[in-house]
Amino acid sequence: MFTPKIRWTLASFFGILLLGIGFRNWLILLALIPISVLIVAYFITQPPEELDIEIIREIDQTRYQEGEHIQITLKIKNHGKKTIEMMEVHDILPLQVSLKKGSNHIITTLDSGEETVVRYEIKCDYRGRWNLGPTHIRARNFTNSVYTVATYEETISDLVVIPNFELIKDMPFRTKYPKISDGPFHSKLKGEGLDFSGVREFTSSDSIGRINWPATAKYNKLFANEYELFRSADLLLVLDATEKTGSVLDEEIKAVLSLTEHFLKYKCRVGLVIIRDIVDRFDLSSSRQQLMKFTEKLIDIQATKMSRTSILKDRLDNNLDKHFPNNCLTIFITPLIDQKINSILVQTARRRRNSFFLVPSIIDSEWRFIKDKENAANVLVHQDLKTRRKTEIIKVYQKGVIVIEWDISVPFSVFMNKLKQISVRRGGSR
Repeated sequence: MFTPKIRWTLASFFGILLLGIGFRNWLILLALIPISVLIVAYFITQPPEELDIEIIREIDQTRYQEGEHIQITLKIKNHGKKTIEMMEVHDILPLQVSLKKGSNHIITTLDSGEETVVRYEIKCDYRGRWNLGPTHIRARNFTNSVYTVATYEETISDLVVIPNFELIKDMPFRTKYPKISDGPFHSKLKGEGLDFSGVREFTSSDSIGRINWPATAKYNKLFANEYELFRSADLLLVLDATEKTGSVLDEEIKAVLSLTEHFLKYKCRVGLVIIRDIVDRFDLSSSRQQLMKFTEKLIDIQATKMSRTSILKDRLDNNLDKHFPNNCLTIFITPLIDQKINSILVQTARRRRNSFFLVPSIIDSEWRFIKDKENAANVLVHQDLKTRRKTEIIKVYQKGVIVIEWDISVPFSVFMNKLKQISVRRGGSR
């Protein structure tokens, strides 16, 4: 293919030729000599019409976690008989990754039979299934007048980016209906458990071994140690992935996987319901495969619009009533943004005996990135958002449902580990 440069050169050649003939001035025609040499150079140095190039992509694996870096290697070999004076290599990257080291776009020279290696490093910024490649090659001559383009589809590689989760050290939640088996919950029943609960006055039914001697010596009165039993419970996670959750959906997914990992570690049964244009359900299971099932599903989940919210409540109730015990601990993970969705979730939560809302908030975290905090319009919008959000949360409180609000600027594991120190407000009785 020819660039506009050669077209302008040919136009200049014929323009000078006609001008010289028209004026019958042979001195003008002498200007054609350097232009003729340039035109000959254009055609002599043109690259081959078809490129005989082999490209091999080397990548360690195809599955990575969010935030992980990947080393990409391209081996490019020229099997043609002609040297490529200027070869431009452009390896296509998806928008969901960022270039961290090296370059996926280089210009080099490749002799016949020579092999070159291109190395660069990318970072997986967003969960999902993406494609690396194809690789585009453009061979040009040194005057940049003629070029040959080829696209190598065989370099396309699948890339799966898995959402991250965080490790939770302790479970701050309570459950009203614990099981007998050991688990992450501190039972309200007192006994010779593993977790020290506190000190109380000694009673005649206590054994001598439970006496707390430092407290007894300090207050000159017998005190006994008290412990809590560990109990397990079924956990149901309800993930709101409707249209208005897009800005916090990744944080919601991180919370789902973090809670699932923690509960499965204690052999608790965990289930998941995802609310979007359809309702996806994963039944209760204590298998470690459950975490993998959740992860595979959540890789592709995107916030989607509900075409008919009137059907959502029936679908949600049918899935929860038929497949999950009514007394299992149910955590609704939702930003409480959409009033119609909020109403449906609150009604569903009130029908469950043991439920609460985990609400990720981005209002305060987004305000930190506003540069002009003194601007009256910015302040007004910020206050309006906070007021509307507070109103929605108060409505949920008044329905008797516990709401735990989480500022997503704080890592989820840090938030959970400090949650014991936060007093949780409860609304009126159901």
